[in-house]
Amino acid sequence: MMIRTIRLSPAGYHRTLRSQKACAGSMTDMTPRTAVVVAALLLAVFLVVIAAMVWQEAKRRSATDGLIYSVDDAVDFVTQDLDEEVRIRLGQAGVRRILEWEVHYLQGLAEGKEAKDVAVVAGGHGPAVEYIHEQITRRHGVSYDMGDIRAALAGEARYLVAIGAVGEPVEDSS
Repeated sequence: MMIRTIRLSPAGYHRTLRSQKACAGSMTDMTPRTAVVVAALLLAVFLVVIAAMVWQEAKRRSATDGLIYSVDDAVDFVTQDLDEEVRIRLGQAGVRRILEWEVHYLQGLAEGKEAKDVAVVAGGHGPAVEYIHEQITRRHGVSYDMGDIRAALAGEARYLVAIGAVGEPVEDSS
């Protein structure tokens, strides 16, 4: 048993505490080797919990995050991807117009009855190039060469491949 005297007030009152020595197995009685083993086990448990949290977050994100087509990113990618002469003729504003009108064209296909009649929609197929050329000329008063529009749309197709939005072609089942 251990006896301690504690002074509680300036008036001189004393209190005597009696307690038993620390129980066996407490942290104060551990050997350094045991302390290292306990610390290693606690660290291992901590790392397992962190790994589980990271795994769950990665699993959740992969299930909920879809591919995101960003017109700004596509414009930057296509502008850098174009030949120098085409880049000079179109400029970044021209590339943006072309890509935005292509989005309008594709939205019309998705909503219209023509949706099942279109085999290829990425890369600048004929009807898309004609539609984009017509809309830009009529609405913006600017005329781009059809080859430049095709080049911009081909660059956009490469952008779609780069972000993982294009898969293998689907075979016709009819």
